[in-house]
Amino acid sequence: MLPGVVIFLTMSLLSALLDDGVPSSLQYLFQGAAIAGLGLLFMSQGLIRAGILSRDPSDPTRFWVSIVYLASAISSVVGLNVYLAAVRRNVALASTFTGVVTVPTLMISTIFVSSFLATGDVSFTVATVTVLAAAALVMGLSMFGLLREASKRMSPGMPGVGLPLRVPAMQGEEWEESPTKEEGEE
Repeated sequence: MLPGVVIFLTMSLLSALLDDGVPSSLQYLFQGAAIAGLGLLFMSQGLIRAGILSRDPSDPTRFWVSIVYLASAISSVVGLNVYLAAVRRNVALASTFTGVVTVPTLMISTIFVSSFLATGDVSFTVATVTVLAAAALVMGLSMFGLLREASKRMSPGMPGVGLPLRVPAMQGEEWEESPTKEEGEE
């Protein structure tokens, strides 16, 4: 359940950072889903204390609620990726989002679920940690290369490329002053 909460909170933060790319209502939707996950987590603890659910982590009810919640979190990641590519038609951002967010989320979620199914508990072996570290290293190097290439393409000598807040200079145009009221008018 907890990985789903983390995914929803991360998606809320990313949707806030991608302000121009996604509707602002999505960040509140993701925050609401994270709060619902925390509520489910506390509710399951209350049901365990009341004796309705067992303490066994492989209790079918707890397992399936967690799987459905994690699947909804993962589908929100994939859905935002599809939204960026299909609706916003920003394939460059969608491909970057795929490499930085979607693929690692799918990999880590798969490792969590497969570890739980194999042992009945989420535990990591040295091999699992090594694979995750190697994947993080490859992603970091990929992002470094991507940002390096992007900075080369955004050199100051290229026309039409600049900071988003840069106001183009007005060449050959004069400002027109607004008409002022005569002193006697009201």
